[in-house]
Amino acid sequence: MPEESIELGREELAGLLRASLTARTPAGPFTPADVDLATWWLLQAELLGLPQFGLAMLVRELARLDAAAAPIASGDAGAPARSGGSAGSHDPAALVDSAGSPDSGGADRTWIDARRVPGHVAMAAAVRLASCVARERGDAIVSLTGVGALGILGSPVRSLADGGLVGVALANSAPIVAPWGGHGPAIGTNPIAAAAPRAGGPPLVVDFATSPTTVADLRRARARGADLDGPGGFDAAGHPVRAAADVRALAPAGRLGSLTGLVVELLAGIGAGGRGIGPEPAGRSALVIALDPGAHGGIRAAEVAAGLGVDWGAAGGHVPARFDSLPATLAAAPARLRVARAAVEALTGARAGRAGWTQAPQGTQVPQGTQTSQGTQASREGRS
Repeated sequence: MPEESIELGREELAGLLRASLTARTPAGPFTPADVDLATWWLLQAELLGLPQFGLAMLVRELARLDAAAAPIASGDAGAPARSGGSAGSHDPAALVDSAGSPDSGGADRTWIDARRVPGHVAMAAAVRLASCVARERGDAIVSLTGVGALGILGSPVRSLADGGLVGVALANSAPIVAPWGGHGPAIGTNPIAAAAPRAGGPPLVVDFATSPTTVADLRRARARGADLDGPGGFDAAGHPVRAAADVRALAPAGRLGSLTGLVVELLAGIGAGGRGIGPEPAGRSALVIALDPGAHGGIRAAEVAAGLGVDWGAAGGHVPARFDSLPATLAAAPARLRVARAAVEALTGARAGRAGWTQAPQGTQVPQGTQTSQGTQASREGRS
């Protein structure tokens, strides 16, 4: 049965997301601009027809933060020691370990302790910091440790490319994918994305998980009691299975996909501290890399990127174009969007009685003037 949806005004929906993120974002190194950018990325997921990475993901991320609300002891396993850094310090002002603030461009060490921050907001701060440092020095690497849900990594690198930079983002996650030739969980789905500015069009964005099945896919299939598409996975005994309920490890996407996932694990899991040893609890880390092509010999980067797309297509290749349909800014997005009613209900549950909000059927709090899927048909605007 299709999930029930409701139609919301763009500004109402953005306001809901912004308020939800702001309420969980500590003051100090994180700014309203970070929250605004994170809001836009969440809405991009909805516009791309990938709601599992939009509002639904935010609901899960806020639940993660609520569960982690207990004080974190200094020096615990989630606070990796960094030479000259601020390990063990959890004052919001110390969440960014650098020689300056995220917008100063003066950082010698740039890493963000994201355990108490919505993942999208932490990523937005990383993009802001990487952009500033790369413009000053030619390149930048920012790491995020203990980070939660990050959504679609193509969105952050697209933002970097919109600013004229070449961007790369990658993240490891808890082991759920078997290695090529194996049958037990060894690494996460480990997504990676890259983008470059492109003359005469939007940035060229490449964004993919290094496994054929994402954790979101597995979660949805388990909720429906369904089988997995593609190669499926392996059960606890190491036998190939398709039933999501029986999957202990996801099958890899082939030898090259498996090795790409291993490379992401080397960079984010080892280089950025996201992977533990033996029985240590697995964490999650991410890296954001920004390059000013002009500082590295790429004087005509945008023109070359446009030519690469033409050459790729002329050779019979599929030029990634998922992000090309997105508007350049939130203000240019469709005036109304259709989203899952359950996610809106979860995000607005704490706002019962708020001025301007009325009770919708089955207890969902929605802004006055919105329509549920039991009313008019969904607008086709914003659907890819």
